[in-house]
Amino acid sequence: MDDLSYTISYMMQRAMTMVGYLMLADLVRKMLEDEREKVKAALGHEPTQENWQDYYDLKLENTNRQNARQREIDRQKLRRLVFGEEGEANTT
Repeated sequence: MDDLSYTISYMMQRAMTMVGYLMLADLVRKMLEDEREKVKAALGHEPTQENWQDYYDLKLENTNRQNARQREIDRQKLRRLVFGEEGEANTT
């Protein structure tokens, strides 16, 4: 009886894992479909592999720029924390 219980438990675990993967794959497919439609509308034609590479490079560049801006803001806050009001006056 323990073998049957173990087997059923194992099969259910595998089935739930497969369902999870399928749900994740469907989510990714829908997101990529939306991105493809946006790029296709902007270009006026079906995007090529080079278009996709340019698109994701530009998105990465934009993300890095936003991260750099936030790091600079955080750095200024830390500078004010460490140096106090005098440090704030010297940086502006």
